[in-house]
Amino acid sequence: MLATFISIALFGNYAHSYLDPYDSRAVRTYNLEVSGKALPEKCFLLQRLPGLEPKIDKDEDGLCGLNLYATSSDHPKNQNFYACPKVNSTSVAIEYFKVPKGMSEAQFQKTVCTLNRPDKKKLKARVGYPDKEAKFKFASPGVSVGSILGYSRLNQLFKAVDIPPVVLRTVDIDTVLDQALAGRYLSLQMGKTIINRYWHYQIGHLVRAKHGNVSQLPDVYTKPPHGLSLVPPSFYSVGKRRGFLDSSSDHWSNLILTQDKQQVFGVLAENPGNEESYGEVSGLKQYKTRIDQFRNSSVYWPLVKDARPITQILGSRDLAKSGQKLHGMQDTSNMLVLDFLMNQSDRIGNVAFKRRKFFKTAQGTLDDMSEKKYKELLAKPANTLTPEEVEKLNAIKQTGVSLKVMLLKDNDGGFDLNVARKYHLIADVKKTSATYDSWKDNADLYLNSTMVLRHFAPKTYKGVIQLYGQVFGTAESQAAMQDYFTSTLQFTAGEYRVFKHNLLSLYRALYRGCKTGTLFLDLDMEDYFSAYPNPVLTTTPGVCEGQF
Repeated sequence: MLATFISIALFGNYAHSYLDPYDSRAVRTYNLEVSGKALPEKCFLLQRLPGLEPKIDKDEDGLCGLNLYATSSDHPKNQNFYACPKVNSTSVAIEYFKVPKGMSEAQFQKTVCTLNRPDKKKLKARVGYPDKEAKFKFASPGVSVGSILGYSRLNQLFKAVDIPPVVLRTVDIDTVLDQALAGRYLSLQMGKTIINRYWHYQIGHLVRAKHGNVSQLPDVYTKPPHGLSLVPPSFYSVGKRRGFLDSSSDHWSNLILTQDKQQVFGVLAENPGNEESYGEVSGLKQYKTRIDQFRNSSVYWPLVKDARPITQILGSRDLAKSGQKLHGMQDTSNMLVLDFLMNQSDRIGNVAFKRRKFFKTAQGTLDDMSEKKYKELLAKPANTLTPEEVEKLNAIKQTGVSLKVMLLKDNDGGFDLNVARKYHLIADVKKTSATYDSWKDNADLYLNSTMVLRHFAPKTYKGVIQLYGQVFGTAESQAAMQDYFTSTLQFTAGEYRVFKHNLLSLYRALYRGCKTGTLFLDLDMEDYFSAYPNPVLTTTPGVCEGQF
């Protein structure tokens, strides 16, 4: 009988929070059957932040239909996918791929999983697969489950940038172990030493969860079908490869396993695909460090620091002339706010973009649609278009421009080193980065900070003020927010302390900057390019308190 409660281990002090599949923390829960197992995997659609309208995100709901087994689930659109271990970059994950017609799972894994990233792309260009739909990420060095979920839910409040949908997910421990065995072997063959080491860590934690405090890989795992039948028996028969790395399995078991140790929990995130690196944000020139690359060659970094109002910076309200510059400024400012709150250490170089069509409507407002949707409308026979679609196509023809829109999909590196704080990317507290460790936890410094970032999106500023009021409000509100972040979003106690400190520091910097007139709430594409602009002015009573 399935237990009513599934225990999700938290970081830090190893305290446990019991996630009830039927309580209000998950607005919807799906069960996915696992071949040969009595216990189904779980997929949770998580609540939005307290105060936001509760609703189901259709894209998140769709993620819960992705099943790694040719079995049933209670999702109405249950679909079988094939999986490969991630063997590029530095973070471990299981990648979900669409099933090519007529291809068995074993054939797919032998054909696709053994390829490095460039060769996978070449194969797709040649034969049309693999199509990567999602990634299952769980705690490992440099990866925080709370960080991924936190970005998603904060972005729903701020409406800041494009972040792919995510859900909280459990996956059977044997499934993850087989992926890990294959991941370690394949990454070593490809010379990927860092991710090989992290897969090595995971193998030790998972095996010890199943077999107790063993020091070597048991014989059964050294030969097929384990390791997706991709690992030759000789590989794990070698003594040095059978041993486990010296790392606390008690610590990591609490980070990745449900209490019964039958499943791994983590985040299933959509893989958007076809995105491109946003060099204009990260920096167009190579420097010794990535932070220097950003500070010295980002196109938009100097603009968001410019002390002039946006009308003087842009010099035009022509969408074609000024649209990209304003959107780039808006994206960069929003990114820095999110990264400050989430203690992000790994952003620069991990910023992507997709293109969208922006256009003026007949009513004088700004509208936009994805390039994919635009191409679909163009391909439709004219006599099948609705009046609304005809109107949009005509508006795009007359006023439309294609703009780069930021996509933040690498959000697992939070709660590490707060680059935005250390290098004063938002506010200057008159301390050097060399003394960062002695002042990073001192929110009082931000009472008298000097704004470095001068331009913010009104919705983002208002969101920070609202969030501060909830997290530091009444005793009841504080308790509700702590419960939400630690029990729903899986923040550890330590992560939540860091988040609260960052929020308090950011609030103090922004509020003081607003009151002293050293920041502008003018990064608003919709208002700036409207026929009837009505900008938010910090001199208006109540604006600095978020009353607009």
